Amino acid sequence: MKDFTKMKKAQNHTTYDEMFAKGGKDDPYQLPYWLSCYYPMYLAVLDEIKSNGCSSVFEIGCGTGGLAHLLKDRHPIEYRGVDFSSVAIEKAVKRTNNPDAFFVADALSPELYQNTESTIICTEVLEHIPQDLKLVELWPAGTYCICSVPNYDSQYHERFFKEETEIISRYGHLIEINKIKRIKKPILENIAKSNLLRHLRWNRYRPKRLLELLGFGDFDEVGGWFVFSGKRRSTENEE
Repeated sequence: MKDFTKMKKAQNHTTYDEMFAKGGKDDPYQLPYWLSCYYPMYLAVLDEIKSNGCSSVFEIGCGTGGLAHLLKDRHPIEYRGVDFSSVAIEKAVKRTNNPDAFFVADALSPELYQNTESTIICTEVLEHIPQDLKLVELWPAGTYCICSVPNYDSQYHERFFKEETEIISRYGHLIEINKIKRIKKPILENIAKSNLLRHLRWNRYRPKRLLELLGFGDFDEVGGWFVFSGKRRSTENEE
C-alpha cells in the first residue's frame, strides 16, 4: 500500500478549489454521476434515503453536485447542499441548474444546523477534516444521518478505516449506527462501458487486473467505502 504520510495536502478550501478546477475527461468530479466511480456509493445512499422515507436532505460537503444530480433525476425531494469550495458550488449549480439549493459555508458553523429536520448526508467528508467529531457533535439529536468513510488512504485523507468496528469505535457514541455497508470502489474513475472495454482489452493478459476491472476484486485490495447510517444520539450519550 502506498504511504501518503509525507504527501498530505492541507485540508482547506484552496486545496479543494484547485482539485475541483482541474477537470479532465476522466475526472470523477466532472463526469455525469452515472459515469463516475462514485456512482455505486451514490446508489447506496439513495437506497438509504428511500428505505427511511426521508422527505428532505441536507448534504454536507456536496462537492460538484453528483449526488444532488442523481436525486434530482431519480428521487426528487427537498434538497440543500453546502461546501466550503466555491469552485465546487459553482459546478454543482451548473450541473443541476438549481442555484437556490447550494451555498458556500464552513460545515463547522453551528448556525447551519439550527432548526433543521432534514436527513443529513455526509459522504466523502469525515475522512478529510481534523475535526470530524466536532462536526458530528453539531448535528441535532434525533437527526437521521447517512455517512461514508473510506477503507484506503490518500493525500487528501486525515484518516481511513479498515473494519466496521473502527467506525463504531470512533462515531458510535455520537451516532446510533444501525447499518454499515461495504461498497467497492470501481478501479476506473470513468466507468463508461467504452472505457471499461478499452481497459479490458489492454489488460487481457493480466488475470487479476481483469477480475478487478469486472468488479471481482477484494474490498481490502481495490478499496471502497463504508456507508453507515443511524440517528444522532442525544447529548447525554456523548460522554
